[in-house]
Amino acid sequence: MLNSLRFLCMNDFTEINRMTLYEYNMKMTAFRLRQADREYEIHLQAWVNREIKAKREAGKKKLVPVYKTFKQFFDLEKRTREILRAEEQVGINTKSRGIYNLMKKQKERRHEDGNL
Repeated sequence: MLNSLRFLCMNDFTEINRMTLYEYNMKMTAFRLRQADREYEIHLQAWVNREIKAKREAGKKKLVPVYKTFKQFFDLEKRTREILRAEEQVGINTKSRGIYNLMKKQKERRHEDGNL
């Protein structure tokens, strides 16, 4: 019961008591997966901090930052375009595309027969 209160943020004792063992296990698994996601984000942030501080040699005994501007490090506009382009490509999945093509062919046949 303490795990439900602590990890699952469940405060309603009636809801906790009604929960089946399967539901409890699923919620705890989901909690652990959320924790893993959080750990990943923390480690990713540490990696990014390391990368942004990276320096390279420029001549003898002179170090300059690898990234002169934030946009060189991360271009939000470019990333947004990539995501939107990928979303457009996914669009209709293959099953839906097949159904769409069948409907299109039927419409063309009806049009050819003079039936709309």
